[in-house]
Amino acid sequence: MTEGESVRRPGPSQARLLGLLAALVALQGFFPTPSAAQWPEGHGNWWAKVSAFHHRTTEQFRADGDRRPFLNDDARSVSSAVFLDILVGVTDRLDLWAQVPWFHLRFDDVSDDRTSQGIGDIRLSARHTLVRLAGGAVPISARYTAKVPVVDFPQDAEVIPVGEGQWDHEAWLEAGASFWPAPAYAVLWLGYRWRTLNEDTTRDPGDERLLLAEVGGSVTSSLGGKLVLDGVFGTNGSIQGLRVGSDARRIVYLQPALTWQATSSTALEVGARYPLAGKNFPAGTQWTVGLFHRGGGPR
Repeated sequence: MTEGESVRRPGPSQARLLGLLAALVALQGFFPTPSAAQWPEGHGNWWAKVSAFHHRTTEQFRADGDRRPFLNDDARSVSSAVFLDILVGVTDRLDLWAQVPWFHLRFDDVSDDRTSQGIGDIRLSARHTLVRLAGGAVPISARYTAKVPVVDFPQDAEVIPVGEGQWDHEAWLEAGASFWPAPAYAVLWLGYRWRTLNEDTTRDPGDERLLLAEVGGSVTSSLGGKLVLDGVFGTNGSIQGLRVGSDARRIVYLQPALTWQATSSTALEVGARYPLAGKNFPAGTQWTVGLFHRGGGPR
């Protein structure tokens, strides 16, 4: 080992920091297609979506917002995940929704190659449609979501976590607009995430404001597209009750996607998520693919 390599080798605390950063992009979770999910499904109806993403990067957004290589210049993060989303219409206004993720996370640097995989934290949601304006073309809904920690947070600083180890609670106000007979729509979601204390690490992560805006439509009877802007805007957290001054995570993504309507109830979606700006978050493009299927009777 050369003297230069010894200087670049991260210690356990730095390895945990880099591993957490690498995992963030996967642990954040994904929204299903709002164009398919925004309007209430109705009693007895349901839909399911299987989404996958792949992300590979050697860069991060630092605490000051600059995009630079990881703290260790030889570090590389490779994340893959599969998300299963299922939504069921309980009544004509109430939907129940669950998301189960599976992760394969890898972080390599000069000291070690670290790999973790497994089921991550589950998200459970209940959404109630408050009002449907313009003859149902403009639904406005409220949603509550809980992120349930189902795996233990690893105490080994060399292990990349597949779960964040604490409960999160989210409140959302959601609105959609159909421009029929024009084959186009728009969606706007505004949310707030309360993040609770991780008792294993004594870390209380900062709360976050959430945004998703989407426009899309159909080009032909089977081909369509959408453009999504989504963001997370966090605040600083604390460790053992002491406020941390620069650990707020923030990220804004632009996501174009194409959709192919294979049948009246099944669609395939491919897209990419480009990070426009961020803080304490991995940089680099995410590649996504999803298969959507709806069941039940007419909506």
